[in-house]
Amino acid sequence: MKKLSKRDTKILWIGGIFAAVTLFAFYVALPVYESMGEVEGTLDQKEAILDRSVKAIENQGTYLRQAGELERELDRLRAQLLDAEETAIAQNQLETIIRALADQTGITIARSTPLQEKKVGERYSKVSVQINVQGGMEELTSFLQSISTHSKFLVVKDFQINVFRVRDRVRLQPRMSISAFFRLSES
Repeated sequence: MKKLSKRDTKILWIGGIFAAVTLFAFYVALPVYESMGEVEGTLDQKEAILDRSVKAIENQGTYLRQAGELERELDRLRAQLLDAEETAIAQNQLETIIRALADQTGITIARSTPLQEKKVGERYSKVSVQINVQGGMEELTSFLQSISTHSKFLVVKDFQINVFRVRDRVRLQPRMSISAFFRLSES
């Protein structure tokens, strides 16, 4: 075996040190640095969660008050729904309300036709009745006003007025659809 010169030995030492530093950097230092970054990111996330939790605890009274207000508003809105849980009962209740309002305002209901129920979301449904009414403009105005101010949420849709001439006299026959909402039974 041949003995290395001083120059070759020096180059081997420098190359070995360089190789050792490179291997140390790629296989020890960089993985440690990357894992520190991941740990730091995880700590930042946990710190943010902790901050939100502390703020939620500090504002617990405000959240409880807001939840109470929302519950009261929900109860108020539920009171405007029909008191039925089935379509037939809701349809009957709507017609009873409409007939009572017509009697109070002097309107005559010439014809009443129940319309198809429509689901509104998962837990609510809408029932409608199409009616033809007879009466003067004042009575009709009073009838529509009583519908809009009723304690139950009633909606007038498809309002039409047909005009008939009978012996030189103009006769109006309003036709409209009136809808109301109810909560379906949870069965």
